[in-house]
Amino acid sequence: MPPSRPKPSELAAEAKRVWLPHIWKTHIRDSRTSYLYPDATQIRVNVDQRSSQRTRVAVMEGDPVNYALGWYQSAVNADRNCKRIPVLNVANEKRAGGDWESGLMAPEECFARRSNLVHALTMPWNAQLGREENFYPIPQRGGIYSPEVCRLPRPVLSRPLADGTVDVFRGGPDQDYATFNEIASLPVISVAPVRRPKLDESGTKYSFAQEKELMKEKMRSVLRIASYCGHRNVVLSAFGLGPIFRNPPAEVARMWRKLLFEEEEFHGAFQDIVFAIDCSMVCAPAKGSLSDVETFRREFDPAKIWPTKW
Repeated sequence: MPPSRPKPSELAAEAKRVWLPHIWKTHIRDSRTSYLYPDATQIRVNVDQRSSQRTRVAVMEGDPVNYALGWYQSAVNADRNCKRIPVLNVANEKRAGGDWESGLMAPEECFARRSNLVHALTMPWNAQLGREENFYPIPQRGGIYSPEVCRLPRPVLSRPLADGTVDVFRGGPDQDYATFNEIASLPVISVAPVRRPKLDESGTKYSFAQEKELMKEKMRSVLRIASYCGHRNVVLSAFGLGPIFRNPPAEVARMWRKLLFEEEEFHGAFQDIVFAIDCSMVCAPAKGSLSDVETFRREFDPAKIWPTKW
């Protein structure tokens, strides 16, 4: 009989007891592992990296962390000097990792159980050095940049088998925590989306312009932080979608498109953008409705971005 699937709370406990101390000892080279940008309106895109080429966008179904790591691995095989690919963390505005020690299956919580994300965001070792910093609550128009968050190489839960070996799992929940061979790292941009905005009767649009504009400003924060930190390729997640935050997918997709292709500030700022949407973390579509992946693909259809003019 195969071993039972580990519980999220067990994964979190094992991470705290085993893996996080190991990462501190063997992988942390700088006690400052994150940087707070309290007001991203005060920073601008990296003008030195602007390009005249059009930004390319792909919409994929799957785990954004895996896409960012896989993309970088493919790129580094061709160019050893290529920059790591950052991923957008759908952050809890009040505490690092949200409810990662409970059984909540949300994007940040699942990411925290498979990495040192929480300690990268809180920098607990700085307290021992007399430099304790608290980035929470995350400011409304701000975000946190973590240059190097380490993904665990194996499941944080170990189950001895009959032959004395240890069966380990360590991918995301959709992979049954499959084993990875080594610790891998990637940059992370943590921004908190608008939480449960008021929607109209259809449930597809914002009721209040202020909440919609705040959500768009948070998206600008993501792009500004990414560019300011030198990244031209980014993996964006299902930012603000799903049962935790409940932003309307079509509106969110449309705002991303307008920011990337219609706002002058971001023209030429990025080379490639991947929207990686993990369907296990978002709401199932109503009967006859488009899934979130399909909604994004329709919004980023080249014919819609660059309509033919006769």
